[in-house]
Amino acid sequence: MSSPLRFALVLVACLLVARFAHAAPAVPVSQDIAVELDPAARSLHGEAEITVRGSGGFDLLLEDGFTVETATLDGRPLTVRPRREGGLLRWPIPSGDEIRSLRLVWHGTLEPLARGMEHRDTLGQRRLTADPEGSFLPAGGAWYPLVVRAGELLLHDYRVTLTLPAGQRGLVAGTRVAETEAGGRITARFEFPHPSEGVDLIAGPYRVDEITARSADGRELALRTYFHPELAPLAADYLASVRDYLALYEDWIGSYPFSSFSVVSSPTPTGFGMPSLTYLGVEVLKLPFIRTTSLGHEVLHNWWGNGVYPDYGSGNWSEGLTTFMADYAYAERESADKARAMRLGWLRDLSGIPPGADRPLTAFTSRSHGISQAVGYSKTAMLFLMLRERLGTETFDRGVRRLWRDRQFRLTGWDELRAAFEAEAKEDLGSFFTQWLTRAGLPELTLEAARATPEGVAVTLAQGSPAYELDVPLQLGGPGGTTNRRVRLDQPRQTFVLPADGPAHTVTLDPDSRLLRRLGRDEAPPILRELQLDRASALLVVGEAGYTEPAEKLAARLLDHVPAAQPADTMPSDTPLLVIGAQAEIAGWLARHGLPPAPPEVAGRGDVRMWTLRLASGAPVALVAADSPAALAAAIRPLPHYRQQSWLVLEAGKARDRGVWPAKAPSIPVARSPG
Repeated sequence: MSSPLRFALVLVACLLVARFAHAAPAVPVSQDIAVELDPAARSLHGEAEITVRGSGGFDLLLEDGFTVETATLDGRPLTVRPRREGGLLRWPIPSGDEIRSLRLVWHGTLEPLARGMEHRDTLGQRRLTADPEGSFLPAGGAWYPLVVRAGELLLHDYRVTLTLPAGQRGLVAGTRVAETEAGGRITARFEFPHPSEGVDLIAGPYRVDEITARSADGRELALRTYFHPELAPLAADYLASVRDYLALYEDWIGSYPFSSFSVVSSPTPTGFGMPSLTYLGVEVLKLPFIRTTSLGHEVLHNWWGNGVYPDYGSGNWSEGLTTFMADYAYAERESADKARAMRLGWLRDLSGIPPGADRPLTAFTSRSHGISQAVGYSKTAMLFLMLRERLGTETFDRGVRRLWRDRQFRLTGWDELRAAFEAEAKEDLGSFFTQWLTRAGLPELTLEAARATPEGVAVTLAQGSPAYELDVPLQLGGPGGTTNRRVRLDQPRQTFVLPADGPAHTVTLDPDSRLLRRLGRDEAPPILRELQLDRASALLVVGEAGYTEPAEKLAARLLDHVPAAQPADTMPSDTPLLVIGAQAEIAGWLARHGLPPAPPEVAGRGDVRMWTLRLASGAPVALVAADSPAALAAAIRPLPHYRQQSWLVLEAGKARDRGVWPAKAPSIPVARSPG
């Protein structure tokens, strides 16, 4: 399969998967698929019996690298010839009987495993790959026949029989109803009786471990790990964690919708969640914190994303709700400080998006680069945080349970989600959702004035126009301690009188980072991520020639664009700048331009140091200073994982210390009348 055709297939498949039809009382399509996969030979042979309900015409799609052996419609040879279109074979099937049956037999050779991939290389992956170390056939790659009607991929239930050579184990989402081994082959059968977006097929040299658990409604659940042999010692702990997460979310949301859950290892650094399973890279699964962070996020996707389907046409809410109820919920349980740090990190990311580069939440479908991640995950999670604070935790949780009860296996947009919370809150939330979903960017607030009055403290707040409707947290500080207040700001400029428990000397705006807004300069000290989010970021490489290649490779991983080169003798001004190279040359460059030297947090430590500073213009500068080209090369893989840091020390390719420059919430003194 040539790369141009593969690229076209990615585009077409992504568009199709993003626009599947509304779930009807009867699932529009049923598929019975039998597939034989030989990873060593990279060969696939498939047979599909397809039942299509509804008399209207439709299209049948298959990746055009396959050879079709047989194609029949209602028992007769299919006379319609397929068109090649965007890397797909497309059969236009005219309207006919209310129920039609198709049979397709096909075979082909899959692509080899792409080794040396980075995590972001796997995002949106649609390549059909086979290898003894791991095979992955995503639904969007059209490895089996897909049915499209009126431009929309139809939801379908399915049964899959998968045959592999001995030594290989495989699975698809759903219930494993049987597995047998005979004649040097292993055959497993799976059923998925719900409306589905597609079938992802995974295989590898897996050892399978299993425990059972009991669901909230009394069903027996099979929990499994499909792990490469080197991960076998981790299986028991992963299974125990899955059991605990299922219990947590069943209590919080409602009964788990499937009969099993599997954690599956991948030879590439993937991080995918499918119904009833998650597919994570081998090296990722080895990380000690994954069980307490990412694993729970993927388990929760069985409710949001794989249990209630987001309507991508109106925006993908599931990533943000999952982030809020998983990643943020875990931080809240650990400590108030950790939760605050996560909120501040979200706001730092969002505030680092240059004006005009942001987009509304209705435009987010999936993560493809840094800005889309900040918007789709962080901004949406903050929306749910503010919604919970507006409604109260009890009402918010009732809304969550209603959403699950009413929308299982149904296409669900922001309107249906809003309706669930409105029904429990018994209030109109239209203005709240509309402003956060349809407006790009963030409100910018100014704490203009504060003065003492007989009634308390008069505080004047300002924002841009048109005004947002904001519940603004304020804190009064005085000799007796602090008092928290909240005001509803819905005009460009308003004054509020805050009752005070005693003398107040200061007023602080949003001290705990609970409001979606663009942070001020003192609130958002520079972090490495700012350079990633700004497509104007330029690159300066200093040092001997040996630094050039690793510096350019590192820049390619750190940034979402190809940066322009910055001449070394050009005075830094208003352009975000990434400076990479030798320690001594970077120190000289800083001195020549009157910029401060490496701070004590990094100076003289490790063999690679990263730190950030902000120019007088407000533009961020990130510096990566290495002791040698080899040390810089060893930093290429780990350093991009620390984009939310202001400084970092690495040694021999491992992070030794890190941190974020302190932030300071806006605060002004309370003026007092003379006398």
